[in-house]
Amino acid sequence: MARGTSPNTFRAAQRPAGTPLGHAPHLHVVGAEARSQAESAPRLHLDNVTVRFSSRAVPAVEDISLSIGRGEFVALLGPSGCGKSTLLNVLAGFCSPTQGHVHLDGEPLTAPSAKCGVVFQKHSLFPWMTALDNVAFGPRRLGMPDPRRIAQELLDTVGLGHVANSWPSSLSGGMQQRVGIARALATRPPVLLMDEPFGALDAQTRSLMQEELLSIWDKLRPTVVFVTHDIEEAIFLADRVVVMQAFPGRIAQEFAIPFMRPRSAEIMDSAKFIESRREIADIIRIEARKSFR
Repeated sequence: MARGTSPNTFRAAQRPAGTPLGHAPHLHVVGAEARSQAESAPRLHLDNVTVRFSSRAVPAVEDISLSIGRGEFVALLGPSGCGKSTLLNVLAGFCSPTQGHVHLDGEPLTAPSAKCGVVFQKHSLFPWMTALDNVAFGPRRLGMPDPRRIAQELLDTVGLGHVANSWPSSLSGGMQQRVGIARALATRPPVLLMDEPFGALDAQTRSLMQEELLSIWDKLRPTVVFVTHDIEEAIFLADRVVVMQAFPGRIAQEFAIPFMRPRSAEIMDSAKFIESRREIADIIRIEARKSFR
């Protein structure tokens, strides 16, 4: 157990030595048992993934094994340069691992998939399209029936039905990000990958967006992988926080978050939350110092 870690605040994720998360013996099952096994299988699985770039002597990420369940909300947290965004790009199919394998619903993931919606730090909306048409773009490209109805329903879900015909430039930063989230969800992907989506927002808008995201997740229950530098944000949002170490990027420790859902901002004032933040901060401080050597 890491220094300062208290069993009363976290449960560090444990698994038997040499057994990757999510792996189970191959069994021949049928009927309800087969369905149960499929439902319990990880949605995403990284198996000893390493990513090397020719411009860097040290791997961006090295020997990472991680399983993420269906409907689970996982936050990736760590100092700058620890490979969080690289790992997210691997999960999105944008970047192929140098070594190891990635699986989505038990199948190899070797390219971008319609099963994964991605939300970036900058909203990346098409400025020549209205909010409605931005959200309808994906369903239209995939040939889904009535893409504008889908878009309107999702804009209603994120509280922006009243600005469906507005241009992105006329919306606030928080509104633009909500449109971006709606667009990522428009094709009904089972996985939502988010790369610091609230990093550019002011503190008040960021807090409101965190609560809005939890509301959206509670309604739709996608599997979410959320990259952030913010310890409080990670604890408030996630079921599990994966803390990464730097140079090379590896998993330092995993923490199961003990707070029940639904959550409100009031939990951030609790003694348990404050202690949780301190324990994670201790680990990140150690890793961040490596960049000053």
